[in-house]
Amino acid sequence: MNTEKPQSADVVRAIESLAPDDYGRMAIPCEVDEELHEQIKRALICEPRTKLLLNQFGFDSLLRFIERKSSECLRDPEFDHCRQAAQALEVLLFQPDYDEHVVEVALALIQDSYQRLEPPRAGFEPGELPLFCAAWDRLGSQPHSENHSAEHHFRVGEDQDGPRYICYW
Repeated sequence: MNTEKPQSADVVRAIESLAPDDYGRMAIPCEVDEELHEQIKRALICEPRTKLLLNQFGFDSLLRFIERKSSECLRDPEFDHCRQAAQALEVLLFQPDYDEHVVEVALALIQDSYQRLEPPRAGFEPGELPLFCAAWDRLGSQPHSENHSAEHHFRVGEDQDGPRYICYW
């Protein structure tokens, strides 16, 4: 068993190259989702995280992953889908100068899919996802009108396999 920490450059290259251009339109779930999640898990154990600098294609791939995992939660309401989306957002939050708008939309997607889970719902682990949990807590502490300000940036639609989020990043 390889116990060495992954090299950030290898993880970044993998995230930036795994998803094809039509990834967002592929069937949910697909093999690319699994492969991308493996790289996200590797990214979460990389040190220092400041070296995990993604190009725009890698950033966009993680946004599509969040949209896809949230959509998968609509079809198969399991907390693990929300956790995987949260892990991807944690990696995006490592990025310097990230766009607050896309983070707001991603958080709203995860929140919407999470709220559809049957209670009692599992919680996110701050030790595993500190940046995500801080953003999640800020979202939860906002007044209701501000809390749902991202709603108009996505809708629930349908494709041949079932319900699916459609985002306007």
